[in-house]
Amino acid sequence: MFRRILGGIGANIYGQAVLVVVQLSAVPVLATYWGAQTYGIWLMLFTVPSYLTLADFGFATAAANDMTKSVARGNCAETLETFQSVRIAVMVIGIAIFLVCALAISFLPEHFLAGVDAVTHGHAHVTILLLVAYGLFSLQNNVALAGFRSVGLYALGTTILMTIFLAENMAALLVVALGGDVLAAAMTYFSVRAVGNFVFNVSLRLKARWLSVMAWPRSLGPIRKIMAPAAAVMALPIAQATFLQGTVLMVGAAAGAQAVPTFTTVRTLTRVAIQLTAVVNHALMPEFTVTHTSEQQHILTLINLVTSAAVLAPILIVTLLFGPSIIALWTHGVIHPPYALIVIMSAVMVAHVAWQPISVFIVAINEHARYSYIYLIAALACMALAYPLTRLWGTPGAALSLLLLDSLMVLRVSYLAHRLRILDPAGLRRAAKSLWAKRLVVHLR
Repeated sequence: MFRRILGGIGANIYGQAVLVVVQLSAVPVLATYWGAQTYGIWLMLFTVPSYLTLADFGFATAAANDMTKSVARGNCAETLETFQSVRIAVMVIGIAIFLVCALAISFLPEHFLAGVDAVTHGHAHVTILLLVAYGLFSLQNNVALAGFRSVGLYALGTTILMTIFLAENMAALLVVALGGDVLAAAMTYFSVRAVGNFVFNVSLRLKARWLSVMAWPRSLGPIRKIMAPAAAVMALPIAQATFLQGTVLMVGAAAGAQAVPTFTTVRTLTRVAIQLTAVVNHALMPEFTVTHTSEQQHILTLINLVTSAAVLAPILIVTLLFGPSIIALWTHGVIHPPYALIVIMSAVMVAHVAWQPISVFIVAINEHARYSYIYLIAALACMALAYPLTRLWGTPGAALSLLLLDSLMVLRVSYLAHRLRILDPAGLRRAAKSLWAKRLVVHLR
C-alpha cells in the first residue's frame, strides 16, 4: 500500500511539473508567433475542450470509487459491468455532444465566426469540431483512468495520461513555431490525443486484460447506482469555478478592473499550499476507498493530516513574513497589495487545507453528496456577498467572503468526517502508536 501511495505522489508531482512546463512554454511561443489577437482567439476556442471535460457528469469519478470497492471485495464481474456501462454511457454522451455541436455550428451566422475564419483561413467549422473531438477523447481517457485506479495502478495511469498531455502540447507548440496556424494547432491536438487514447487503452488492456472486454451492459443498474454520486461530483467543480471566477467578477464590478490583478495575485500565492497538499490527497484517495471501515483507514487519515500540516506550516510562515516582498519581486514592483489582504487570504489558505484533504476521503467512499450541494450553495452566496464587502473594504472584503466560505466548509466536513468515522480520535491514536511502533522496529533492525 505504501509503495502505491508513494507511486501516486510521484505521479502527481510529475503531473504538476508537466502543467508548469506547458504553462511557461505556451505563453511566449503562442504570443510571439501568433500575436495577441490570434492568441486571444485561440484561448477562447480552447475553452471548448476545457468545458467538455465536465461532460461525463461525474460518472468517471463515481465509477472509479465503486469499481475500486468491488475489486477490493474480489467481485471482478461487478467491476467489469460498471466499467462497461460507464464507458458506453460516456461514449454515447460524447457522440450526442459532437452531433449537437456540429449542428449548432452549421447554423451559426457567419459574423459570429468571422474572427475564427480569419485566423484559420476559412476553416472555422473544422477547427471547432476538431477541438470538440479532442475534448471528447479526454472524456474516454477519464473512464480509462478509472479502470487503472480500480486495479491499483493509479500512478501508472496518471503518468501515461500526463505524458500524453505533455506530448500534445509540445507538438502543437512546435507546429506553431514552424509557422502553423490555429487550424494546424487544433489538428495537432486532435491527432496526438487520438494516438494517446489508443496507447492509454492498450496499456490498460496489457495490465488488466479482463477489464478491457467490450460488451453491451445487460442493464442500466450500474449507471443508476452511481447516478447520485456522479451528480454530486459535478457540484464540486461548479462550486470551485463559482468562487474562483465569480469572486474575481465581483471584485472588478465593485472596485474596478485595477483591483482584480491585486486580488488574483495574492490568491494565486496563497493557493500554492492547497495545490501541493492535493498532490498527496489524491494519491491517498484510491487506497482509502479500499481500506475504508478497516483500521488502515486511520493510518491513511493520519498521514493525510500530518503531510497537509507539514506542507502548510512553512508556506504560511513565508507568506506572512515575506508575502509583500515576494509579490513585489514576482510582479516587478507593479502590484502592491494591502497587508490585510495577505493576512486574510493566508487564513483562507489555512481554512481550506483544514477541510479539503478530509473531503477527498469523503469523495473516495461516494458520500460527497452530503456536502457538495451545500458547498455549491455556499459558494454562490459568498460570491454574492463579495460585492458589498468589496465596496466596504476593498479587496480584503472579497477575501473575507472566501474566508466565510471555507470556515463553513470546515464545520460541515468535520461534522461529516466524525459521523463517517473518518476523523475518529481513538482510531487516530491507535494509528499513531502503530506507525511509531513500526518506526522503532525498523530502527532496531
